[in-house]
Amino acid sequence: MVYFVRFLPLSIAIALSPPSFGDCESLSQTIQEAARAGDLATIAEQGTRIATEPTCPDAYRPKLARIAAYAYLRTANTRLEAGASLSQQEDLLNQSLGFARTWQALAMLGDIEHAQKAYEQSSLYYQQALSLINDPVATEAEPPAAVIAKLHQKASEARMLADRYVATPVNHRSGAAEGLALTSVRSFSVKRVPLPVTFESGSDHFTPKGSDAAEELATLLLERAPASISIIGHTDERGPATHNQQLSQRRAEALADFLRSRGYRGQIHTKGEGESQPAILSDPSLYSQEEIWQLNRRVELIWPENS
Repeated sequence: MVYFVRFLPLSIAIALSPPSFGDCESLSQTIQEAARAGDLATIAEQGTRIATEPTCPDAYRPKLARIAAYAYLRTANTRLEAGASLSQQEDLLNQSLGFARTWQALAMLGDIEHAQKAYEQSSLYYQQALSLINDPVATEAEPPAAVIAKLHQKASEARMLADRYVATPVNHRSGAAEGLALTSVRSFSVKRVPLPVTFESGSDHFTPKGSDAAEELATLLLERAPASISIIGHTDERGPATHNQQLSQRRAEALADFLRSRGYRGQIHTKGEGESQPAILSDPSLYSQEEIWQLNRRVELIWPENS
């Protein structure tokens, strides 16, 4: 999906006033004029000075770097509107990230990897995008809640389909888990999260991926210490409905028992819904039948209302 590019702040280059600091002012005007004109060659040539120009205030450098980054994204957007494929914009997106990390570039790279079924990398890109959106310094203009919700959903689906567990990104300043570990992304509230706690076929024993996911969840719960959580087990539609309901209940209880064994002392509500609640997917056409079954075989974490 390429809807992310609709929310590029196209006016940022016009709105930013250059500081009155000699060479920095000249550099700022050059970068902004090149950004307006889509002159990437000039941005590539002059952009290296953003980090090194001694007359530029440190607080101004990230803003100027984002102008350069958005120029690449605007060019990618123009090419997409002209009929080019998203995968053909990968170099532009990576060049954009060389100036500044933006959620739009990361989300679009996530879409490229997702289309290639490189789910581990796509989940990482999507989760990093969510973390940037949640940072009002890095992302001043909050995208619409529907955009954040779609991005969160695709991050969850990619993590579920990855061959191994995709750890959540960590804020380099605070050390707090972000990405899919967030309970809110700006004004978007996260209540239900499908967990990649996978099990051996027909069993309530974790797979290696499931063990890694359960361990990280336990660490997260010990850090945040919510008073209660709910765990809902689901299966795909294959097999007798009664068996599936019982299996989903056993799996929810297995995860609850594991969390208690790791020291979580909050109340855990468990429920097995069997095959009755298949996953609502971002785009079913993206997935094979086997992948849809895999997404339906899930354990959901429900955060309490006051989390």
